Order: sequence, then structure tokens, then C-alpha cells
Amino acid sequence: QVRVRVIQGRQIAGANISPVVKVTVGNQARQTKVKKSTNRPYFDEMFFFNYQEIASTFFDNLISFEVFNSQKLRANALIGSFESDVGFFFDQQDHMVNRKWVLLTDPEDKMEGAKGYLKVTVIVLGPGDEAPINHDDEDDLENNLLQPAGVIMRTSIFALKVYRAEDIPQMDSSFADSVKKVFMGEANKELVDPYVLVSFAGKQSRTRCHEKSDHPEFKEELFVSFRLPSMCERLKIQMYDWDRFTADDCIGTAYLPLSAISGQTEEEVISSLCNCSGFLPTFGPCYVNFYGSTREYSDLPDEFDDLNLGIGEGVAYRGRLLVELETTLGENAMSPSEDLDDEDIIRIQPFLRRRKFKLFACFLEATMVACPDSSVQFEVSIGNYGNRLDTSVEPSSSSTAACNPVFDGSFYYFLPWSDSKPCCSVESHWEDIAFRLEAFNMLTRTLERLQKNMDKVELALDAKMPAPELAALVIALLGDLIQDCRRPLPEVSSKTAGANDLDFKKYAQREKEKLAIAEEARKLRDNATDIEEAMNEIEGYQKRLELVAVEPQNCMPDVVIWMLNGNKRVAYHRIPAYEVLFSHSEQARGKHCGKVLSVFLKYPGKKQFDIEDHPEVPCKIDVALWLGLEKDQDAWTDRSNTGGEFIVFAETYENMTKFLGKWTTKCAARPSWSNLEGNEKLLKESFIPPLGWRWDGDWFIDPEKSGGYDQDTGHMVFMEDLFENEARLPGGNWEPATTPWTDIHGNEAVDKDTVTCPEGWDWNQEWTVDMNRAVDEDGFEYSVDPSVGAYVPVEKTYHLSRRRRWVRTRKVIKKKPSIEPKKEKDLLEGDGWEYAPAFSLRFHNKERTVDLVKRRRWHRKMLQEDPTEPAVFQMEGGNTSTPRMFIKFEKYQKFQLRVYLFQASDLLAADSDGLADPYARVVFQKQSQTTCTKYHTLCPMWDQTLIFEDVMIYRTQELVVESPPKIVIELFDKDQVGKDEYMGRCVATPEVKLHGQGPPAPRLLWYPVTKGDMEGGEILAAFELFLSIWGMRPCTKFLRGDEGADLPYYPPMNKDLYMVPSGIRPVVQRTAIEVLCWGVRNMKKFQLASVSSPSIEFECGGHVVNSTIIKNTQKNPNFDQPLFFFDVYLPKEELYTPPMNIKVRDNRSFGRRPIVGVHCINSLQPFRCEP
Repeated sequence: QVRVRVIQGRQIAGANISPVVKVTVGNQARQTKVKKSTNRPYFDEMFFFNYQEIASTFFDNLISFEVFNSQKLRANALIGSFESDVGFFFDQQDHMVNRKWVLLTDPEDKMEGAKGYLKVTVIVLGPGDEAPINHDDEDDLENNLLQPAGVIMRTSIFALKVYRAEDIPQMDSSFADSVKKVFMGEANKELVDPYVLVSFAGKQSRTRCHEKSDHPEFKEELFVSFRLPSMCERLKIQMYDWDRFTADDCIGTAYLPLSAISGQTEEEVISSLCNCSGFLPTFGPCYVNFYGSTREYSDLPDEFDDLNLGIGEGVAYRGRLLVELETTLGENAMSPSEDLDDEDIIRIQPFLRRRKFKLFACFLEATMVACPDSSVQFEVSIGNYGNRLDTSVEPSSSSTAACNPVFDGSFYYFLPWSDSKPCCSVESHWEDIAFRLEAFNMLTRTLERLQKNMDKVELALDAKMPAPELAALVIALLGDLIQDCRRPLPEVSSKTAGANDLDFKKYAQREKEKLAIAEEARKLRDNATDIEEAMNEIEGYQKRLELVAVEPQNCMPDVVIWMLNGNKRVAYHRIPAYEVLFSHSEQARGKHCGKVLSVFLKYPGKKQFDIEDHPEVPCKIDVALWLGLEKDQDAWTDRSNTGGEFIVFAETYENMTKFLGKWTTKCAARPSWSNLEGNEKLLKESFIPPLGWRWDGDWFIDPEKSGGYDQDTGHMVFMEDLFENEARLPGGNWEPATTPWTDIHGNEAVDKDTVTCPEGWDWNQEWTVDMNRAVDEDGFEYSVDPSVGAYVPVEKTYHLSRRRRWVRTRKVIKKKPSIEPKKEKDLLEGDGWEYAPAFSLRFHNKERTVDLVKRRRWHRKMLQEDPTEPAVFQMEGGNTSTPRMFIKFEKYQKFQLRVYLFQASDLLAADSDGLADPYARVVFQKQSQTTCTKYHTLCPMWDQTLIFEDVMIYRTQELVVESPPKIVIELFDKDQVGKDEYMGRCVATPEVKLHGQGPPAPRLLWYPVTKGDMEGGEILAAFELFLSIWGMRPCTKFLRGDEGADLPYYPPMNKDLYMVPSGIRPVVQRTAIEVLCWGVRNMKKFQLASVSSPSIEFECGGHVVNSTIIKNTQKNPNFDQPLFFFDVYLPKEELYTPPMNIKVRDNRSFGRRPIVGVHCINSLQPFRCEP
């Protein structure tokens, strides 16, 4: 047997090709699938060739790999081939060639050179041989290449000019530096010794090490020899920190993909529109950004160190390197490196010009917070700017104030920002590469519009729309494509500041390709007769656009959002800068610039892939981002079209500590007036308005709004508890203590009989002693003294104090619990103080016995007079401070969301029997609800409507329609014991209706469910977001006279649950289903026992039909009655037809009937026939 695995191809010669591989072994041939419009096809297909021949004869057979262009006539379709006899592969170790590259050549003229590379695995097995284990090792090495004799590879050389680096983080311990400062009075602040390592195809070259410098001037040219064309795809650039006694530490890794910095064409496709042809790899002068682990240095090993090696997505910016790449042919490097000439240093000066950029962020909502027991804040940064733990750059208002999460009443937690949405502002200095990023954004928008139109056509094909309507959709698609491709990109000329040779070549390449696609699309629009053929051609256009929609010289770092818990970085999200970059041209603007973006934060490193232990989303935020030149910042600060007032406050905290039972500012761990972190002294008198700013009013106390939520906020049922305390003298009897009643924190409380039920609640039981604790038979626990704690359930003679816990539950009278905060005057009842046992712990607004510190927040409003001046205070002693920024919404809009969950299909199994007990949690803004649970099924039919009342959204109507808040659906398996198991997540967008009910009715659609990288089934659902009329506050400033409309009637109910309304649920018809099931075959053992007496259970649309039982499969594996009949009502539209679920049960002794196998037929359309 010969096993051949065709993995992928690279550098396949030709332009606009659709390669297919033909594998021939002797007289047998196999063929891969066609990969459209790519020079780098990925096949990953396995073929088996079986022979019965004498070994000596069989080894003389040839194995050939031929790559064809499927778009050409067969006579001229061959691109390149490789062949060798079977004996060559049998003689290799383990009779296998594993993941090796084969060189493709023209079989008629091998001297013509390489036609590309194909990665293959070939295994030759004789009688009795076992297939060796296939290891996916590193295979991008030139010594891992098989090439036929007579082929001449052209020797080439990469010349990488390394100019300088900046923003490199600390990599060495500061202990030795501190000792040096003590004895010698000086110290090196830059604790890093960087050098650069370049590698390609297994060959390396490196620069000299620059000790104690985080901004080294390398000024070296590195040379790496290779053979062209190469099957290696990426040039790897790494920065290392040199260590004297240990292994060098990697600072960061970046890659230059050769396909993005070089060009390939064929002579016959060179258009007269452009006289450019293929070009060798070239790059820069341009900065390359490095990403990896967090920048904060630690002497201990970091769990994120692998990120610095390029393994996984980097979570933080770690510096940048200015390089330039040139490629030359027919040369050998005389030395691995040499110093740069002064002319090169002078030549790059124009590329170093910087412009001042502003990054703004407004956090509108934060939900699904995964750390509810501690305060949370967010940080926004771009490069080094905005990192509040980095002192190498000027401070900026890059973080929000710490806020305590609040329970939403169902399962999740949110941050109660209410009408004051925190904002961040970061000033930074970068090269102005708008001519690159605007062109990239235009290409990206063209692709997105094309994909959206293609999805419409695919949906119409699935719905079997009439041919004229399909033709109209395709013609409209081609018209949009022609219009987009004819729209010129920003011109790159000799006058363009910062443009290099690659910019000129990419501009010409893109324009040529766009105009060629526009011309071909015009001909297709005029001459197309078949929809399927036209869509195939359009897919080819899409692939060609994807090849040119790549920007390798994006030297502007990504925007990084971090969720922080104190100084601990918990979760992050990276957003490319070009997605939020402002441009005066709508087509060239970033797709998320100034718009509300729903972001799911993720854990750094390997933790984000641990779905079993950490399935939760760390946090979901709705944030608006804007990045642009400082002179264009009015596009953000002008809130006339977006709502809200942009306000800035100077901020300081008044701190006090409890000492000997009294509050004092002495003996405190932080200054009496400080910033939030407590590491800077900030007296109110030391604030001086920056240039271009002035005060607006006096200082005032502004408490954090999260302190306005009670402990029972969001709960339907809440348990009140009190502790009854007793004390005695040595040898005496137990009597009521001096403080007879306390709460769980030891604070004095009232007698249990005087506790009243709050408004809106009602008691549902009497006071009882909590016996579900380590207590004696009367519920008491004993201690030496209440201040000592350490209670035990057994009384000893030396115990002088005891207590027991009384509990009583209360429930909300109305159906929905309140999650509204207290009014501001209630927050100021205690003069705005917040209390905590320590400054590093969570604060609350009611003083407790264990509290040892307190603080309160002071604000003073500022107004900006000069838009170009930053809001940075120069404090006494040379320190600086940044203000807090908010967008204040005076009005809000109230909506009602209706979620129509009909059914799910093909969910992942969660129980040992191959089934699950699924239910769904639906999250929208600050609310969440849960569906009913369906047992023992992977295709649950909930038929349930969830209604979210009083949803407050702080946006204008236009923004809500343009970017509605996302709906998150999480599926769980209900378990009787332990934690419910996570099954997957789905994200959807509601249909916004500003005028109440009316056509068109929402259409149920299938939404994909994912669990990590796995597909987890689908959910059939629809979503409507209505602008509510009742209880709505006046919003005449935004609504332009539209204050909502009447809401539709509530859906019918099934017991206590709303059903999906009749106008939305599928229309059903009487349907007959016949199943012919002969029997079972090859049933594997279940729980170590053979399946001997199986029966089959068929289920469709809630109807179940059971087969008879096969008494003994060894004697007769067939059913006595193999024909089964269903008489059910199923939806008319195939889109809504429920799946056919098949379960196999084994009928065992003592009435046991375990499920030993399941199968799901998702679509019944192939079996449908007309009566």
C-alpha cells in the first residue's frame, strides 16, 4: 500500500490560477479538489493506492505529482511536476518521506527553473508493516527539500538593514543596579541588552549586542543566503536580551511574509494598464512592531514567555524596529553582517517624521464581568502610550475609575456606569501612514461589501427564489463590485511623504488588479447565463482581491484594551489601528471608527484556550473608539450627532485610616490626598489648570455609583441573616452578650424580631436557626472571644463566647427584581465616604467593624479653551496628573427586547449517554434571562419568547439602528450535581423597530454556536428591539419628534412561559415519514458489555416511534418489523424542518436501557417526495 498525503503548495507559478494536484502511482491516479485563485493552496488530502505485486517489480513504478491550472485547457494546464520511483520512498527511514517539500519543474525543460513547491507525505507499506506515527515537525528548512536532478536553483541573498529600535521593555533585574547606586552613586536605568536575530530557511544572522539601552542604534546590515524561489514563506525577525550567566531571553518576534512583500505575474497576463511585473521581496524603510507578554518585569518565570517567541497572540506591545529589506540574485554573502554607511543613515531621516495622534475611547457598557468580588477598571493603550505602569512616556487619561460589579438578577454581573460613561484619551506620536491604511481600508470595505452581497445570493439560492430575482441580485452584486473596483485608491507618488519602493509597487499592483477585475466583472454582467457559473467566477474575484488586500508595512501599533483588577491584568483585546483610524473620506475610514463596537475580552496566554476550566467570557464591553490626527479631534469631541456631553474632571481622593478606634490622616499607608492608586500626593490646592483649560465651578464630592447598589440588588430571593451572641464569665452561665445581635461582619444589629421587610419584598418563611454549619445541636458555635474568631462546634471550659446564626428569606413581590441604584442624595448621606478593611480591597458605602480605611472622591469640572492643549496637570515636585473624562447623557432611550428562541440543532453532547439537558442564558445589556431546560436531547425545541423590559440605551436612534447592541446566548447542560457544563456560545444582532409593531415580521434564522474553535450546532431564533413608549423619559433632543410607538401584544403562554408568536413560528403541514430500518451492524461494546438486544428510537418534531427489540444480534441482527411510520405536522419551509434524531438503546437485565449510540439527520430535504 502507498499512502500519499498532499498537504499544501507554495510559490506555484502563475497569476490568477486555480491549482489542482494529480497524484499517480503506477497505473492508478487520484486528484485533489480545486483551490480557486491562489498561489498558496492548502489541500490536506490523503490518498491510498493498493497493489498486489512482487516487491522488485512494484518498486520500479513511478510516483508523480502534477499540478494543473484548472482554468486552462487541458493541453496547456500543466504548471509543474515531480516524479520518483516507489523504491526511493521505501528506502527512506520507516519507509516514509514525512512532510517534505518537493520541487515542481517543467518536465520538458528542467533548466527553466522552479515552478513551485508541494509539501507531501509518502508512506510505502509492505505486508505486515504498521504505519509510522506522523509528527508535524518544523519543516520550513531548505534541507527538507526533494528536487530532481538537473534543476538549477538561483542563489539569492536577503540584505536586511537594521537601523534602530525603541520602546524595548525592561528585561533584567534591578537588584544589581540598586547595589551599584548605593556604592557608586550612579545606576543604569535601561535594564536591557538587546540584539537582533534574523532567520530564514534554517539560516541565521545577528547584530552586535547593545548593552544597557532600550533605544539602541544598531546601524548594521545582515545577510542571509537562500535559493530562489524558496518554499519558506516568512522571514523571522527576533529581538533578544543578552544575559551573562543564563540563556538569552526573547523580547519579541515578528514575521515578514514573502507573499505580501513580493510580486508574481505571467507574461501573458501583464496588462497594458500597468508596466509593472513581478518583483523580488522588498520592505521598508519601515518600523516592525513586536508583541508578546506584558511589559511589566518579574524576576520569576512568566507564564506568557512563549508569546515572545511568536507562539500565540501577543497581549502587549514590546517595542519596534526600523528595518529595510533588499533581495539580490546570483550572489553569495562575503560576511554575515557589516556596518551601514552614513548615507543610509541620512537617507532614512524623512521616514522618521512623527505626527501627533489622539486616541479616544468611550465605554458604554460592561457586562458578563467574571470577577464580581473585586473592583474593575479598564485601560486603553497604543504602543507605549497609555500604559499606566510604564513611566517612560507622559501620563494620559488612559484608564477608567475602579468600579464594583453588580448582579444583574439572573447569573451575570455588570458595571453600573448609568448615565456617566467613562472615557479615555491617549496622546501618541507616530509616522503618518494614512496613504497605506486608507488604501487598505478601501480594499477591506470592497471585500466586505462583496461578501455581504454574495451571502444574499447564497441565501436566495437556498430559498429557491425565481430565476429573475436571482439574476437581479447577481447583476446588482456585479454592479457594486465594478463601482468599488473603479474607485481609485489614494495615490502614491514621489511627493507622498514616507512612501518607499514597496508602496509604489503595491499601489501599481492593486490598481492593475482592481481594473482587471472590474473589466472581467463587466463582461460577466453582460454575458452571464448561469447563476452557478457566475458565482464561481465571483468567488475567483474575491480570492484575487484578498491577495492584494494585505498591508505588510503597518507600522502603527495595535490598540490594546485591558481589564485590570488592581494592578493585575486580567483580560485583554487587541484592535488593529486601521480599524479605528479617522479619515475625511467615508470609504477610507476605519470600519469601527467612532462606532460602538461589542468586544469580548479574552484571557491572556493559554488560559483563553482552556474551555473546560474557563469557559466564561472575562467581560463583554460596548466601546466606541476613535484614532486620528490631533487637528481632526473635533470629529470626536463634537457630540451634536451622537448625544451626550463630553466633560473633564480633575480628580483627587481624600484618604483616612482608623487608628485606636478613631479616624485620622496620620499613620496611613498613603497620602491624605492622593490619586486612585495612592502612589501620588494630590492636594486640591496643588492643581493648576493646564494651558488652554479653565475651572468651571468648585470642588465637590462625587461618590462612585457602584456604592449605590444594595446587597440584594438584582435578586429574586434574598436571605437575611443575623447572629445571636452570648457570653459568660469563667465558670458562669451563658447570658446575652454586651452586643446581643450582630451581622456577619461583626457590626451591631437590631433584634431579629424588629427587622422589617423592605418595600417591594415579602417574607416567605419565619426566622430559623441555621443548622447547616459546623455547630452543636442548638446551632451554637464557640470561641474564646469574638475578636479572636476561630469558632468551633464543641463547647470547652475556656470558651467565653458563643453565637448562632438566624436566617430568614424574602422574595420580590413583582415579577422582575430591581437593579436601579440609589439616588445621589442617598449616596451622600455618609458624606460620600467609602469603607474597606484595606486600600487594596473592595470598597463599600456602609461602615463595618472590620473596616480600617476610608476614602471619598472629589471632582472639579474643567472646560477646554484651546483644543490642541492636553489635559495634563503639572503638580508640585515635578509630578504630573491626568483628569477623569466622561460622556454625560442627560437623557436615555428605553427599549424592549423580544428574543424568539424556537429550537436548536446538532448541539454538542455533554452527558455520558451522548445526549444533554440543554438550556440557554440570554444576555442583553445589563439584563439576562434563562430558558427552560429540555432533557435528553441534542436538538431541543424551546418554543419560548424572552421579553427584556426597560432596557436603557444611551445612544441616539441613528446609532442604535446603525450598530445595535449585541445579544449573547450561552448554552449549558443542566447537571443534578456540580456545576452546569458549558456547551457553546452564540452572538446575534436584533432587528431595531422604532415605530412599534409592523411589517415586516422577523424571520427565524439559524445562528451558529461555537465552543472555542469547535462548531457546537445551531440555534433557530429571531430578535426584535422595540423603542418603548411607556415609561419613557422625554428625549426631544435626540428623537426628532419620535417618542416611540405601541408595542405588540404579549405572545400566548404555555404554563408560565411565553411561546413564539404565530406570525413568527413556522407554518406547519401534515407530513408522513416512512422509515425502513433493517437492523444493526458492528455495534461496539458499551460499558464493557456487548450490545446484544438493541432497539431504535426515532424522534422528529417531538414525536417518537420505537422499534421492536432484537432478542439476540448474534443470531439475527434484523428487526422483525423494519417499517416505521410517522404522522406529524412539520414546517412547510425546509429551513425550519426539525432534524431526525436516532437513538440506539440496549435492553439489558433489571430494566436497564442505556443509550449506546446516537445520530442526527439534520436535513430531510433529500428524502422528500411529492405524494
